[in-house]
Amino acid sequence: MTQTSTQERFKRGAADAGRFFHYIAGFVDFTADDAAAIRESRFIIEKHIPSIVGDFYAQLLRFPATRRHFLKKDGTVDQDYLQMRMQHQGNFWRRAASGEYDDDFARYVDYVGRAHTSHGADPKIYIPEQYVIGMVGFVQQRVSEALAAELRAIDPDLERRAAKAWNALLMVVLELLARSYRSETEAEAFEPGQAVDDEAVRQLSVDAYERALGIARAIHYREVLVAQAGDIPDGGRKIIRVDKLSIGVFHQQGEWVALHNSCLHRGGPVCEGKLEAGTLTCPWHGYEYELTSGELLLDRSAALPKYPVQVRDGAVYVRVPILVRDEVSVSLDAFAPPAEAAPALKANEFRPAQLKPGQVTRLHVDGEPVAVYNVDGVFFATHDHCTHARGPLSEGRLDGKKIICPWHDSCFDVTDGSVLCGPARKPVKTYQVTVAGEIARVE
Repeated sequence: MTQTSTQERFKRGAADAGRFFHYIAGFVDFTADDAAAIRESRFIIEKHIPSIVGDFYAQLLRFPATRRHFLKKDGTVDQDYLQMRMQHQGNFWRRAASGEYDDDFARYVDYVGRAHTSHGADPKIYIPEQYVIGMVGFVQQRVSEALAAELRAIDPDLERRAAKAWNALLMVVLELLARSYRSETEAEAFEPGQAVDDEAVRQLSVDAYERALGIARAIHYREVLVAQAGDIPDGGRKIIRVDKLSIGVFHQQGEWVALHNSCLHRGGPVCEGKLEAGTLTCPWHGYEYELTSGELLLDRSAALPKYPVQVRDGAVYVRVPILVRDEVSVSLDAFAPPAEAAPALKANEFRPAQLKPGQVTRLHVDGEPVAVYNVDGVFFATHDHCTHARGPLSEGRLDGKKIICPWHDSCFDVTDGSVLCGPARKPVKTYQVTVAGEIARVE
């Protein structure tokens, strides 16, 4: 069999693939600015492509319906074939990350879509559509994670633009791939778009939404007593809670400042951090803020929310904004019959049927946050805080019985809490999980 060149594979795509690509791109609002944002961030994504592709093929091997395509006759994984497919997919995503979307690219995507159906070159290869859709969704999630990890701290604007661009691009790619699975009863006419007053339609939508919910466009302020002024000396501070809101109140050089006690990076208790020369440092990852303004020194366009402070009759008060609206209950009874109400769960309980293998959830035991894991149908639980820097393990990635902290990649064995890889050195506390019928509890 002769080797087929990339250009020849391009030509095997549908003749109207380029037109379809640009037509759908217009529909999902994928613009030239989006393509530019992808080009601007391409080297960030290219760095992550090997791990994205590796994670995706691990997922394919995890599910029997897709695993069978990579097995030899003796049931073992065909590593040579697996690596070849990885190489092809890596090339595909590297091409997508280039930011250049001409007719050749569109025809190649169309060709790739048909190659997964019975219309492809090898009729023995058929990948059900749901797994093709799943592939695009998987890559979309991993691209967003890569952009956040690389850009959030240094260029949040590029992160936002690139994430928006990739989301729109992958919608177009998905439509091209899915087109091979359907026999259209009505050929696409590619009719030109019509002029619309976007702002008028947007305002109409806002008005309809607020009418339905009975929203009153008003903000009231709730005055909260912090302490007697003499109880917080100059240079001191106090952390208060107002419902679910945590606020740090500072007394500095005769002035009073109140800031939201949640770091813009990962929600760390910033107001509990070190304060030197007017700079407040978050204790989790070292992000620095100017105390008087709340501005992030790394990017002064971002700032912690501030709250007005007043001192009257020797007492310190903080004014907390409260959105006022009429409560309106929204029911789906018109769309589906009401289901029988399930019994309410306690803070340390969960429903095993809702926590699938490989998933993690977060509960509380005696007020302490706990991460619960489903490892091949068996449930385990540990304290939610990583022993290195208190990262949330419930937001980490579960790989078999290994949980990987999302902050600094410390690894723990969820079955016994032992450390599998640093920088953590201390094991994480474990809890007993008991399953009784449709409800499980952690103790």
